Amino acid sequence: MKIRLAALLAATVVAGCSTPPGPPPGKPAPKLPAEAIAYDGLKSTNRKFPFHNNCDGLTPELLSSVGMGEARVVPPGPSGPGFCAIKGSDRMLEEMWVQEKPTPNTSEPRYFPIVWRGAGQAQYLRRMIFADRYYATETIDFYGGQPGCYLTVDTGSPSALQFRGILPKETAETYPELNYTMTGYKVDRAGTDKFMADACPIVEKVALAALGGIDPDGGSLASD
Repeated sequence: MKIRLAALLAATVVAGCSTPPGPPPGKPAPKLPAEAIAYDGLKSTNRKFPFHNNCDGLTPELLSSVGMGEARVVPPGPSGPGFCAIKGSDRMLEEMWVQEKPTPNTSEPRYFPIVWRGAGQAQYLRRMIFADRYYATETIDFYGGQPGCYLTVDTGSPSALQFRGILPKETAETYPELNYTMTGYKVDRAGTDKFMADACPIVEKVALAALGGIDPDGGSLASD
């Protein structure tokens, strides 16, 4: 599994005015340089978003190869757009939700740079080069009150692709309260780091396989 990771270290981040490194766009998408994670700005493209909040490309054969069960489409509702929910069988993954993250308003032409810069992520943010070809981040969130590893991937489109890891309730209950909004805004750094180290590997494994079905030959610098 080719996944290169790096933590976001504030001391090493290069100012947004610096020109980020990277090869020209291509098809298949080119590999990204590891040093790109130190830049707030990113070299990217403006191609068509490859996912449509359905389960196209996520075949039973592909999912079973990473130990996952059936995929089902969850239709749009009052809380947001539809998405694809994949049944898990791991103690750290009850379901994987695959969904589009569109730009929040007209003043933001792209979603991914927002999370890359850490907006709204005071508790945990990890920048990554994922599968050699995608800029990505890992963050912790608390859907339904329990922690989850969220992997957000830049597909070179205005929208980003997010993989949400949903824990079984009994697993979530083995961790202390990690939501800093529930602890007087005191972050349990050691507890958060341990949770992410436990929860993110299976999310990465499934996301890597899913990208092969959703976005073959794709990447942050893929051309249409």
